[in-house]
Amino acid sequence: MTFTGTDSCGNSPKNMFVARFEENLFNSDRQALAEVVAEDCILQIVGSGGVETSTGRDEVVGTLLKLTATPPVAGHLEAAITHGKAAAAWGQWENSTDGEDIRHFSHTFWFRTNKAEEFAQIRAFRS
Repeated sequence: MTFTGTDSCGNSPKNMFVARFEENLFNSDRQALAEVVAEDCILQIVGSGGVETSTGRDEVVGTLLKLTATPPVAGHLEAAITHGKAAAAWGQWENSTDGEDIRHFSHTFWFRTNKAEEFAQIRAFRS
């Protein structure tokens, strides 16, 4: 499994914080995800069927890990950007070696404070 693109986030510590989150999600690293998700974090997964909401660190991390239940074989982060307490990241995961199963992702975040320490809210957009 390879994940690329984190090096394109420039020298911004907050951008790199978001990029590392995406890489940890790609790698299904439960411990690393739990370290950056606030105890009372809210996760919203927005899709064509509506919005699924999870609340609290354990529930949020468990739901995030379901996004990678079928481990992707490759991933690429196109961008991670931040401004104040807001952040966004997008890219793609390839779920097959033949390039036939590509899933694009788009995530938005709210930091708990203006520092890149933990996320208070995460929104994942799914098709």
